[in-house]
Amino acid sequence: MNIKQALLNQYREFVAALRFLTVLPAPGSALLFESDETAPFVIGCEYFPLVGLLLAALLWLLVLLFSRVPGLALTALLVVALVILTGGLHLDGLMDSCDGLFGGATRERKLEIMRDSRVGSFGVLGALCILLLKFALLASIPVPSLPLALLLALPLARWSMALALHVFPPARPTGLGAAYHHAITTRRMLITGLVALTIALIFGHFTGLIAWMIGTIAALLIGLYITKNIGGVTGDSCGAIDEIVEVVILLVLVLLHV
Repeated sequence: MNIKQALLNQYREFVAALRFLTVLPAPGSALLFESDETAPFVIGCEYFPLVGLLLAALLWLLVLLFSRVPGLALTALLVVALVILTGGLHLDGLMDSCDGLFGGATRERKLEIMRDSRVGSFGVLGALCILLLKFALLASIPVPSLPLALLLALPLARWSMALALHVFPPARPTGLGAAYHHAITTRRMLITGLVALTIALIFGHFTGLIAWMIGTIAALLIGLYITKNIGGVTGDSCGAIDEIVEVVILLVLVLLHV
């Protein structure tokens, strides 16, 4: 394989991660994925933390642009901007997961509810709780420390998705969760974790290491709870893990007085 093809393959991986995790455009993305239906499934999980880093950088730019805005208003802008940049995909997964996990009596019923595009009361409550916690925790962090909080929370939460998709079985034999579970090999998962750890150490040093460890443990515990209830993870439950791990890491940073 020549260098040009290798670079193109890596760009495909990055674009796949970008398309999965955000609504951000990527030059040439349509051309990269439109031609061969028999081509291998492109996952790009090694780039998940880097996409989180990109999101954090965009929000950091927002902090710089609105540095004179009062703290609570700035925090609200950050929370809303993150929802917009991700297309609300992870939040939607959280809502579907809450509806299914807390609204169904059996595994089959829980999965059926999660497939339903309508949002129930548990989903609304789950989204409100997560958004409220994000707002309160970000508002509790001094404005000069907000970039660090974003640079840790967003990449590490995206790592948690790759971890859960690899470690836990898919709840359904087909679907997004199954496709990603089979595509994320142990090697890919370890590389993703190493990328996330490197980001955490570069920006957060020892605090970053603590955040990485707690975020990883939180992802495993949440994934274990979900697997116990529905037999594995789905695309929706990975969105839920991302949202919850973001909150967990922000809480850790607040407790550490970052």
